[in-house]
Amino acid sequence: MKIILAITFIALLVSNQFAFSQTLIDTIAIQKELNAIFERDQYIRKSDDSAQFRTMIDSINLSKVEALIAKYGWPGKSFVGAKGNYTVWLVIQHAELETQEKYLPLFEKSVANSESRAVDLAYLKDRVLMRQNKNQIYGTQVWMNSATGLQEFWPIEDEKNVNARRASLGMPPIEEYAKYFGIDYKATAR
Repeated sequence: MKIILAITFIALLVSNQFAFSQTLIDTIAIQKELNAIFERDQYIRKSDDSAQFRTMIDSINLSKVEALIAKYGWPGKSFVGAKGNYTVWLVIQHAELETQEKYLPLFEKSVANSESRAVDLAYLKDRVLMRQNKNQIYGTQVWMNSATGLQEFWPIEDEKNVNARRASLGMPPIEEYAKYFGIDYKATAR
């Protein structure tokens, strides 16, 4: 009986040690990789000398982020930190529509679990809606009107209440946001 208990105890120790060793994740290395992805993403958008490589760099960044999501699910703040989480959103925000649509439900779940920022979800939702040729919700997306040569907001659903929706996420009023783009915003009557 003592031998059976001893063997059972040893088996439990070995199996638990194996289980623990399988769940150890080097989050520091993941955060460092995400930091490098963030730096590349932003550099190509701020530097003229790298603009020609934007598509290639975005593709590399996306493949790394998709591998991370495939392995761990949407990496929330408690897993990769606030900047790492923001970086994953940023890469998806800069991806093609199909990729954005694919990951939008995972990102929505992450926001619902307080693992991602709701304001980032607003930007992604608006971008997806714009690319689907639908009205945006939060007024985050601007486009260049080729007829006027001026930037303007993509059409906004229920425009008279856009500031209430923005305020609920801690976003500034759309009139203030418009100044960043040089737009003199006036809500249209709808």
